[in-house]
Formats: sequence, C-alpha cells, structure tokens
Amino acid sequence: MLFLLSRGKEATKNWSLENLFDEKQDDTADVLVVKYDFYEVIDIKTKNLSKTAQAPNIISALKLAQLCAIMLDNQEFDNFSINYFEVDWLIEQDKLVCKDAYYASLFKSIPTNLYINWAAAMQIQFHVCDLDQGFKGSIEEWVKTYLKHFVANVYKRSEYMIKKYAKPFEKYIDKKDT
Repeated sequence: MLFLLSRGKEATKNWSLENLFDEKQDDTADVLVVKYDFYEVIDIKTKNLSKTAQAPNIISALKLAQLCAIMLDNQEFDNFSINYFEVDWLIEQDKLVCKDAYYASLFKSIPTNLYINWAAAMQIQFHVCDLDQGFKGSIEEWVKTYLKHFVANVYKRSEYMIKKYAKPFEKYIDKKDT
C-alpha cells in the first residue's frame, strides 16, 4: 500500500487531519480511508457534460503492474481496495449542478478491457460510468489477468515503436558504429 501512496512509511504513519499530505501531481487518489488495517483508496473524477473529452487519466499502467507484482510477492489481496467515483455536472443558471454520479471498483473491472494510453505516459484511461464491473474472479485472479494484459500490451507497443520509429532510420546507421 505504501508503494501506491508514494509517501513513505513515516509520512503515512504520521498522517492525520492536522498533518495532511501535500498534493502531488502523480497522486494515485484523492482520499485514503484507513480502518482496522484496511486501506480504501478513493479517486474522484469529474466530467463537464457540456464538453466532449477523452477519458481521464486514472492510474499509470506501470504503477499498477508494479503494485500487482508486490501483491503477488507478498500474497496480500484483501487489505485494500481501489475505488473511483465520477461526478457528472453542468452549469445551469450560473450554478454548478450535479447531474449524475457513478461508482466503480478497479478490482471488479475487466482487466483486459483497461485501455492503456501510451501517448499519455502509459496511463490507464476510462470514464467511471463506462467501466465494466463484470469481473467475477478473486483479486489474485484479477492481478494475474491484469499483468498478462499489461505484458502483452508492452510487447505489442514495443513492436509498433520499433517498426515506426527505429526501422526507417536503421539504414543511416553505420553498422561498425554500434
């Protein structure tokens, strides 16, 4: 869990309402609820319904893969959850009006459906309202399925990058220089 928070053991231990974390751009979540040694990570996304926009960045695909590896190494699958809320809103008569709200659990999503946007620093992107919650397996099964999906995507992206960005220029490289 401390890996996901990126705050360190001491900072997490000393956190309180009087001693809050400073916000960081790469924060994984907006809210952390700790109760009886269970950590609930909550991230809140907002969507302006008057505009069309791509799905927001949710979490780094690499950070999630690293978390999954740690979970497998430590056999820890039941001491935390990662949950998302989406608040859809509009401005009506100069007032911000909530039009809808959605909830989704990352570990109930279908791991193979998670979209990794390589151009956006390997971010997983989705609208919470669109996240399929149909995964029926255990969290351990979810973790293994996600890692398989992540690794397959890395190899697919690597092949694409080599074909598009390396191969066209190989003819200009003197073989004796490499």
